[in-house]
Amino acid sequence: MNYNNDELVKELKSKIGDKYVYSDESRLEAYNFDGTEYRYLPDIVVEPENAQQISELMKLATKYRIPVIPRGTGTGLSGGALAIHGGILLSFLRMNRILDIDDVNMTATVQPGLINYHLHEKLAERGLYYPPDPASYETSSIGGNIAEDAGGPHCYKYGTTRDYILGMEVVLPNGHIIKTGVKTRKGVVGYDIHDLIIGAEGTLGVVTEATLRLIPLPQNVMTLLVFYREPSDLVNSMREFTKSRIVPATIEFMDKACTQIVKNEIPFKIPSEAQVLAIIEIDGENEVIESQVETLGEVCLENNAIDILIAESSHKRKGLWDVRRKMRDVIKETVSFKRSEDVVVPISHIPELIAGCNTIASKYSLTNYNYGHLGDGNVHVNLTHLAKDEDIKEAAKKAFIEIFELTLGLGGTISGEHGIGFTKKPYIDMELSFESIRLQKEIKRIFDPLNIMNPGKIFQIDSD
Repeated sequence: MNYNNDELVKELKSKIGDKYVYSDESRLEAYNFDGTEYRYLPDIVVEPENAQQISELMKLATKYRIPVIPRGTGTGLSGGALAIHGGILLSFLRMNRILDIDDVNMTATVQPGLINYHLHEKLAERGLYYPPDPASYETSSIGGNIAEDAGGPHCYKYGTTRDYILGMEVVLPNGHIIKTGVKTRKGVVGYDIHDLIIGAEGTLGVVTEATLRLIPLPQNVMTLLVFYREPSDLVNSMREFTKSRIVPATIEFMDKACTQIVKNEIPFKIPSEAQVLAIIEIDGENEVIESQVETLGEVCLENNAIDILIAESSHKRKGLWDVRRKMRDVIKETVSFKRSEDVVVPISHIPELIAGCNTIASKYSLTNYNYGHLGDGNVHVNLTHLAKDEDIKEAAKKAFIEIFELTLGLGGTISGEHGIGFTKKPYIDMELSFESIRLQKEIKRIFDPLNIMNPGKIFQIDSD
């Protein structure tokens, strides 16, 4: 650190309040982790309550040239909310309110610390719906979802976070407050800075408020559990869904390795010959949804489905989704070592990706678990081992380099919704060209010439 910590803490407290700025190690430890295995202790934690306080914070950070790391609830899986260079960790713990719900224009204005699930609950009371729902939606925040352009099961039909952010209030690294986007459904004034901020992982500015686009809450939902012998049979079913002009709200899958460790939690019997379990959900109007479910069921059987079950009660439906959303944690509990990455390929290449990942895992004596959002080609690959040592970590590293190469060879991308952070930073040039990276680094320098806004993430900058 090239600043006086006590002096900076004093100045921060004068702007934000004594009880919301702290630097004692016992309290800092609550912010030294995220969804990865890495641990980095910030120098200071600040809990502001509005954009003006964050503006003052950024001006002080500029004055002292100290890093600022925005953090929602710390559920990220690429290290994006970790203070890898120390500095000020900006917590949105206090900025967690719904500021407005507009039934006429179908928008909601919220603060970044709002939990995704809490928004869903409040909107449902008014017959409204915000589709983005990452697996961690019960604990992840809207601000974190914006930073990563989070997706989730329903993005097959409805799109990702990016598709539902109309406007934002953003504090730039120099402390200036700007508005991006619009509150209307249309707007094409100037360059699209708004879309650039979404998915930038907190490296260009601090989102302090967001206006979200809403849609009517679907009248009804029905959930099917379908078992297949081969991933290709499921993909073939999806092709026929399209021909039937039916778009499921979600198509999730788990491979046999996943279903074996959760079979006692699933409220249905799993056929022994099943290699793939699919959760297919239809939503819509009551008079339409039943006929659609019947049609989808027929399509699945025509494409070699072993069995089809309907979660007829809300209890069984919730039980299925609880298992799917907690899959990552369940895997982690059964092994000593786990490394997960979220690669994406065109849907038609998913069988090749799964087969290739399993072959690569076996080559390095690792056990692989595949699950994810089949509807948009997003596969969560989990390489595991019963032991945990440096040799295992190195084997997993080598395996994932091959998996990334396989993914890119199939026309895919190395990250669908977890972001790059610092864990995937070494691999970004596998996908992006030198010129593309150069342009993006220049954009970063324009926004943040001192490199104080979440430094060390996405790209390697000279001052990191």
